[in-house]
Amino acid sequence: MTMSPVIYIQGALATTSLIIAIIFFMAWRTLGEKPWALNWSVAFVASTLYWLINLGSVFFPGHASYWLLANAFGVATVTLALRGHCQRTKCERLPDNLWPYAILVFAGILWTTVVRPHAGLSAAILPLVTAISLLLSAAMVIRHREQTRVAEWASAITMILFAIVQLPAAAYVYGLGPDKDVVTGLMYSHPSVLLLPAGFIGMAIFVIFMLASDVYEDMKEIAVRDQLTGLLNRRGFGEQSVVAYATARRTVQPVSVIAADIDHFKSVNDEFGHNIGDRALVHFTQLLTADRRVEDIVARIGGEEFLLVLPGTDLIEALAIADELRERLAASPMGVDERKVVMTSSFGVAAISDKDASLADVVIKADRALYRSKRAGRNRVDLESSQTLRNLDGSLETN
Repeated sequence: MTMSPVIYIQGALATTSLIIAIIFFMAWRTLGEKPWALNWSVAFVASTLYWLINLGSVFFPGHASYWLLANAFGVATVTLALRGHCQRTKCERLPDNLWPYAILVFAGILWTTVVRPHAGLSAAILPLVTAISLLLSAAMVIRHREQTRVAEWASAITMILFAIVQLPAAAYVYGLGPDKDVVTGLMYSHPSVLLLPAGFIGMAIFVIFMLASDVYEDMKEIAVRDQLTGLLNRRGFGEQSVVAYATARRTVQPVSVIAADIDHFKSVNDEFGHNIGDRALVHFTQLLTADRRVEDIVARIGGEEFLLVLPGTDLIEALAIADELRERLAASPMGVDERKVVMTSSFGVAAISDKDASLADVVIKADRALYRSKRAGRNRVDLESSQTLRNLDGSLETN
């Protein structure tokens, strides 16, 4: 007896769904337990059950029981997949709880299967909802960030193509009319439905590729970020300072650097412990980053040493900013139990000059100025000696 191609399609899709569910579960366990990875894993488990139920439809006592159970898992698959994309992209236009909408969709299938039977309409609902969900997911992926990644474009395009496949499939089965025997027998013979394995597998692979690109970008971010404060580390600062220097030279705009160091930070660790010391660093970070512009660069380059790069800011403006930060820290003690930890900080300021071959030269001058302020008694702002000249009008001049 020759087996129907439908059986091969359903068997292949069930096997593929199970494999992909395992892949996403492993990704969830090993890559930081991202909730969307778990959602996608459960979605493909539901998809596996959907195809297995279709494969074993002959073992059900009647059409309605098989059809409703299969579509219940189909709706769950679509809902979980959409929710996963919404979690990953932090979408705000969709509600947090999509299950009420899933219940409404299933209620439509139930109505057209049992209450007012119309096999064509009942069979068209799931592919139609799938197409809509795929288009919504693709839109979320593309609009997630200003510069969409290659993996995201590939995933979104695949979802759009898969949605395009689902729409004519929905139209086809709806057009078959209310005869349930005809619909269930012929719905898989439409060319667009026969493309299901390729589209389904391709879409899943590109979503996995997209998840892998997320991990890659996360690892890159970890490499250039300080894990305690979230600021750029020395490596990240080095990368961004090259761009800031090139931009300043191209646009002929000033750039100032502020070096900052928490005064007597060791005594905070010694008196209160390293956990409080870490809190102190985070507290200082919050003061440094408050009201900063997008183009400003803030980095932690050592234990309690920080750097700020201020594009478009001249030396006098940078001095005012540093002094404001100094006053803000002194006036913002950190609460520890019932005590207040009062901290101060020393600042060194320098601005780019024609003699500077890179921003690193400006950082060296700011660092020298920082040590001048420390030697002068701390809790103050100072300049490096080469930048303390004054013009006749009293303004500072950068050498």
